[in-house]
Amino acid sequence: MNSLYLTGKLLCRLCLISIAFISPFGFTSENDLLSVEDNKLVIARGIGNYPPLEMVEGNRVTGLHIEIIRYVTSQLGMSVEFVSLPWVRAIKKFADGEVDAITYFGYTKEREKFSFYNEGNILSNTRWVFLALEERKHEFNLDSSLAGLEDLIIGVQHGYSYGKYFDGLKNITRDAVLNEADVELMLKKKRHDLSLMSYQEFSGFKNRGDFKGITALEAGIDSDPQYIAFSRTNRDLIRLKKLSELFAKELERFKASDDYAELLIKYEFHRYR
Repeated sequence: MNSLYLTGKLLCRLCLISIAFISPFGFTSENDLLSVEDNKLVIARGIGNYPPLEMVEGNRVTGLHIEIIRYVTSQLGMSVEFVSLPWVRAIKKFADGEVDAITYFGYTKEREKFSFYNEGNILSNTRWVFLALEERKHEFNLDSSLAGLEDLIIGVQHGYSYGKYFDGLKNITRDAVLNEADVELMLKKKRHDLSLMSYQEFSGFKNRGDFKGITALEAGIDSDPQYIAFSRTNRDLIRLKKLSELFAKELERFKASDDYAELLIKYEFHRYR
């Protein structure tokens, strides 16, 4: 009886080890398997509307980024939950490891400390442009060097990165506001000379009737990739590192498909480039 009992225990242990090794997320212990709750990916995002990339329609989050993420997670056999918060709070929640990932996230060295970035996980490329009142656009003669900004007040959104080049510029007066409504208001009140915004978002706002009397200047900043980044500080960081790699492979496959091309057409993405 004792030998049969010991043999049975050994077989059970071998079964558990085998299950761990065949897991698609590369887990190596039973505890790792137990850490996955409902195979759900929880993603933080900014609470605002950023057409055509991310917006809320009828109490449902939608947009190009959102549909890409939903497609990829479904291919990986996962469900997804979006947590919409003011942007600074969304970053903090992600940085503290309270969610699995964050969307619409540009790269910075500071953010890399708590983020898994993967080149395959680029959701879109943002072209940053300067906004000005139509009546004032003749006052600004900017070129790609952005010389001449020193005497101006530039409106930016709190917590945003505008790419390595602009973020690194010195001797510029930046005035941070909370959201896109404040961007529009401060320009119209002439509290800001110029503001920065992604061309995609600005075009989306213009198409729905906002930002009247405001234009995008021709001089802009180079495109800046926007990622879905995964958490380095979450308690399941091993799982999330592997998931970042799996997500990237699936996203690259999706981008080569007709379904992805149709999604770009659906959101008329060519108008925003």
